[in-house]
Amino acid sequence: MKITTVGVCIICGIFPLLVLPQLPGTLTLASLTVFACVLVFIPFKTVRYIALTLLFFVWGILAAKQILWAGETLTGATQDAIVEITATDGMTTHYGQITHLQGRRIFPAPGLVLYGEYFPQAVCAGQLWSMKLKVRAVHGQLNDGGFDSQRYAIAQHQPLTGRFLQASVIEPNCSLRAQYLASLQTTLQPYPWNAVILGLGMGERLSVPKEIKNIMRDTGTAHLMAISGLHIAFAALLAAGLIRSGQIFLPGRWIHWQMPLIGGICCAAFYAWLTGMQPPAFRTVVALATWGMLKLSGRQWSGWDVWICCLAAILLMDPVAILSQSLWLSAAAVAALIFWYQWFPCPEWQLPPVLRAVVSLIHLQLGITLLLMPVQIVIFHGISLTSFIANLFAISLVTFITVPLILAAMVAHLSGR
Repeated sequence: MKITTVGVCIICGIFPLLVLPQLPGTLTLASLTVFACVLVFIPFKTVRYIALTLLFFVWGILAAKQILWAGETLTGATQDAIVEITATDGMTTHYGQITHLQGRRIFPAPGLVLYGEYFPQAVCAGQLWSMKLKVRAVHGQLNDGGFDSQRYAIAQHQPLTGRFLQASVIEPNCSLRAQYLASLQTTLQPYPWNAVILGLGMGERLSVPKEIKNIMRDTGTAHLMAISGLHIAFAALLAAGLIRSGQIFLPGRWIHWQMPLIGGICCAAFYAWLTGMQPPAFRTVVALATWGMLKLSGRQWSGWDVWICCLAAILLMDPVAILSQSLWLSAAAVAALIFWYQWFPCPEWQLPPVLRAVVSLIHLQLGITLLLMPVQIVIFHGISLTSFIANLFAISLVTFITVPLILAAMVAHLSGR
């Protein structure tokens, strides 16, 4: 069975999570599992594809049930819990994970957002707190045109929201990432655009002013503030280039073509961890690792093969990611670029190198703008008329100038210089 066929089965099996009004019960899932196992022994390819799709469907439903369990069982009564803080604005908005409930460990730890309360002492990511919690499940709005906060929360693995009645610190030490972030914030404090720099470099958007967020939303450039494919892929490319350059000084027997590839992916994973391993960053690392394994196989893969395998790997690792609008935008953008360059390649005009680069950039941005319009209308119920011009300049500026400088500054700061 081809790996791309397995990928299609994964996508088709998990896709119903997007449209199901209610999750099937345990008895139904058990029956489907037994039925799929029986179908596997039938010697017809199509039947086995159906069986595999059913098994991935069950996997996706179980993952969704695991996320929804917290909202169905922990609401109402006051809960004695141990919470690990994962992010905070330092004031009244805090993100965390419930690691222990009533003295018993929970795995996987459900995420929650705490609003409206100051902690009794300074709080940072990595700390463990003993709390009396009053939580409720996140609910979406009933109007079809509004933002579905429930769907977003589930995709972010944060199905709970609430407040704490009592809180006492158990482990006061901050995580290494939180210590590094605090050091960066102290260094950048004198600069007027420190919040934007932290957003671009570390994905910390809690402190970005609302006015800047509105401007980026209206111009269609808000995606630049998320630590996603742009930042992590560039970090991988930069690391791979440095490793490849360093191979010049090695003996021939120590030089292997796999080293830059593996080193770049490892550096990308480290950068994703350093920025908090947010869901878009995690998906990028999974996609990069999948692409790396395809490259290491030594076979020739088409763009569509890589696209299917990467999307399938993301959904296999995190089935509820199918509810994420950012995943669909990213997947649609990559598919649009593959389609655009296959059917409408950039004209081969005889132009100076600089002008040709400008024409190529306009050709790329025009294609992705036109092909993503239907997706934007479906998701956002409209399009930004300024997104073409704004992204034409913003993506180039951020990709080739801003992000490299920020990454270089972060490495220098990490080394203590």
